[in-house]
Amino acid sequence: MNIYTIYASDLVSYAKKEEQILNLKNENAEDNYSIPDNEGISKLCFNETLTIWNEKEEEVGEFVGKIRKSHLNTNPSTLMINLNSTNIFEHGKEIGLSVITTTTVNFLSYEEKWSQWQSEDSEMTHKTVLISNKNNDGRVQIYTDLNNSELIDQTKNIKLKQIKNLLTEGMNYAFLRHLAIIGFEGIIKNKKAVTINGTLCKTIYECSLKDNYKINEVSIPVVIIKRILQLGKSFKTPITHMTTILTRLGYILQHSWGKKFDKKLKINKSMRITKDGFVHNDTMLHLKNNWEQDIRFKSMYLDKVSEMKMKYNTYTKNHSDVKDMIIDYVKNILLAKPDDVLQFSIDHFKQF
Repeated sequence: MNIYTIYASDLVSYAKKEEQILNLKNENAEDNYSIPDNEGISKLCFNETLTIWNEKEEEVGEFVGKIRKSHLNTNPSTLMINLNSTNIFEHGKEIGLSVITTTTVNFLSYEEKWSQWQSEDSEMTHKTVLISNKNNDGRVQIYTDLNNSELIDQTKNIKLKQIKNLLTEGMNYAFLRHLAIIGFEGIIKNKKAVTINGTLCKTIYECSLKDNYKINEVSIPVVIIKRILQLGKSFKTPITHMTTILTRLGYILQHSWGKKFDKKLKINKSMRITKDGFVHNDTMLHLKNNWEQDIRFKSMYLDKVSEMKMKYNTYTKNHSDVKDMIIDYVKNILLAKPDDVLQFSIDHFKQF
């Protein structure tokens, strides 16, 4: 099995070299993006659905993200984060993702199960990483698994200072939303992450603000966040450059995983975006864009077409003058060959 684990020595060596956060607005950066425990939590809680597109701009799947506050009476409060993608079928391949995360709002106590699967030519590859620091006692548990085989447990005692900046995949989703909501602008360099293979990464967040970003015929202010994962002994080898564009209320408009993965997340065309960045489903717009894919509406449409054809045929059959009028109009327009067909038609029927 291809199993990777995180060693305490990795975190220790990184902690000694850890760079400070560079914030373009305020030197006290830690206070500038910390998550409050009351109003900030209610703003974080939401759900969204995004469309997965391929490089040909074809819809190939759907992504759903949800954040909610746990009903458990804990201090600090606990967030439940769920990320899921529908199975993507393309070129004989099937790809899917699932993330289930429970974390306190200060990201110090957490549990996560992150799974990814891919099948090609009937051969399935399934990867899972389990990360836990449930008791916030300085003890991180890492489990990695390939193809649902036996879990390998590699647990190391790590000091609290060295793990407090670790963001799992689900925690990163909530963190991106929070940075967008507070309008953070600057560079954050002191975060760590764990890949699906269980390897330890340094994470850099580069956040910038843009006032007029055009999408779905609307120009709105957005936050553009570039997330860079770095590997290697010195954590200086970039492996992934991801870019996420969010509204100032934290809704994702677009996300790309970089050059290594040609799929993108985009907001659904039937979603309505307000100028303040609120995203909601527009039922009428959804029907307008997708009614042909709905069997019920497609059937209703075809029934209505048949009904109207029968109605018009019956009327013209019972009113020969209407049929003669149409024949006369067609003859005149073929002879005149007008440049402005609409105006010609208006002038022609004015005489009746």
